[in-house]
Amino acid sequence: MSTSPDPKLRPFRAASWAVYLVFSVGFSLCIIFSVYKSVLHMTPEAPAVAGSALSEDECLQNARSLFGELEQRRKGLADEADVTHADQRFLEFRVEWLQRKRNIEARCGLETRERTRKAYESLDHVLDLYTTASVQFTGGVGPATDELKKLLAP
Repeated sequence: MSTSPDPKLRPFRAASWAVYLVFSVGFSLCIIFSVYKSVLHMTPEAPAVAGSALSEDECLQNARSLFGELEQRRKGLADEADVTHADQRFLEFRVEWLQRKRNIEARCGLETRERTRKAYESLDHVLDLYTTASVQFTGGVGPATDELKKLLAP
């Protein structure tokens, strides 16, 4: 018994491989484009330096204020009416918050202020962690919290 492929089917095998590769590469490019577009949407550009420069104390006060907003939003995840989908609202808040943060950073001269630059870098890191935590919280705890709220409603 011969194990070599039938030569009459070679064009069909070649066509099958071509269709498979075109589909696979096309699908992969669609996914890559979608992720790229999503990342661009969720990461606003830093504005050109506009307006008067802020003092280091003002920059640090603004960083404290931004952190306070972020912490308040994180704490409020369980208080939302639909906890299961609160992460989507957090992501919308994140984009708006990031834009305001970038506007403040543009006026702070971070390249010459080590402490302020580190504070804003740390704020970025906390934002990333809070974003991850909000998605995990709403996915894991959200359905149970929503169910409990329904049961406890008057």
